[in-house]
Amino acid sequence: MGQEHARVFPTRHTPYIDPFLLLDHFAVEKPYGFPDHPHRGFEIVTYVLQGALAHADSAGHESVIPAGGVQHVVAGKGIVHSEMPGTDGIDSGLQLWINLPRSEKAIDPGYEDIMPAALPREQIAPGVERTWIVGGSSPVKTRRTMRFEDVVIASDQTYTLQVPAYFQGFIYVLEGDGHFGEEETPLNKGDLLIWALADEAEQMTDAPVRARGNLRVVFVFGEPVGERPIFHGPFVD
Repeated sequence: MGQEHARVFPTRHTPYIDPFLLLDHFAVEKPYGFPDHPHRGFEIVTYVLQGALAHADSAGHESVIPAGGVQHVVAGKGIVHSEMPGTDGIDSGLQLWINLPRSEKAIDPGYEDIMPAALPREQIAPGVERTWIVGGSSPVKTRRTMRFEDVVIASDQTYTLQVPAYFQGFIYVLEGDGHFGEEETPLNKGDLLIWALADEAEQMTDAPVRARGNLRVVFVFGEPVGERPIFHGPFVD
């Protein structure tokens, strides 16, 4: 296989979803990976789905994050890091970039790794299990107020998605199929649904997500920055 990644966004049709700049669904195996490269002007949350990911950076941090764990990088005024396979098999995950306001783009860089056992996992309804990646009681604390949930829904079960007031974001389907909302919008593996901020959204909004077969979905929502990002490759002004 070598190295593969699906650029979920930005695309020509979806440049970014404020405050989220990029979502990659990647898979790598040795000897490939992502050797030393720079970043500036945003935060990164990487959620490992399979295998493990080895991280090293210019601030001296080194770690190996196994499946179910999280790597959180604050690029701030600049950091150089590498992300390489951590096993001899296929290692995969999701990488999310979160914009920083211009007033925070020159902050010092930072890094933390969170092992799978530290992430809260809860059975919230029959056949529905949720893991908090960011938000809830997760130890991952991003500078931007947001929530990132990994939810597994058994066949024919329903999860009620709750979106806080003034948040916007997206839904990304990892596995399976189902329906979203009262209109029963189809959900299939690899689908991206965008939740845009409505002017009247001044309170929590509920939306049902129903699994037709077993369904695994990530829900990512946050407070918009409200500033147009300027992309220069791995740097965002």
